[in-house]
Amino acid sequence: MLEAVRDGRIDAVASWELAQEIVEVLRRPAMRRYGVTEGDIEAVLAVLGPLLPDVDVAVELRDPDDAPVIATALAGRASAIVTGDRDLLDDENVIAWLAARGITVMTPAEARAAVDR
Repeated sequence: MLEAVRDGRIDAVASWELAQEIVEVLRRPAMRRYGVTEGDIEAVLAVLGPLLPDVDVAVELRDPDDAPVIATALAGRASAIVTGDRDLLDDENVIAWLAARGITVMTPAEARAAVDR
C-alpha cells in the first residue's frame, strides 16, 4: 500500500485523531533507534496541521476507537477504508452507513487486489 501511495495510484488521508496517534507512536522509546526527535514530530504536525479537518461520525460503532478511522475517510473523501479490524469489517450497519457515503470497507488483501487490477 505504501508503494501505491508513493506511485500516486492511491491517495492517503489523515485526521487530527490519527495525527495524534502518529505522534504517540513516534514518541515511543522503540522509535529512538530510528533517530526520531521531538523536532521531527513537530515538523510532521506543522505540515499536517493545516490539512486536518474535524469530522463527526454519526453512526454507532462497536469500538469507539474506530471513530478516527471513519472520520479520516469522511474528511478525506476516501473511496475505501483498508483495515484488518473485524469491528469495521463485520459491522453491517457501519458498512451500509459508509457505503451510503461512497466508502467501501475492505481488507488489505482486497485492497491490494483492487490496486493491482
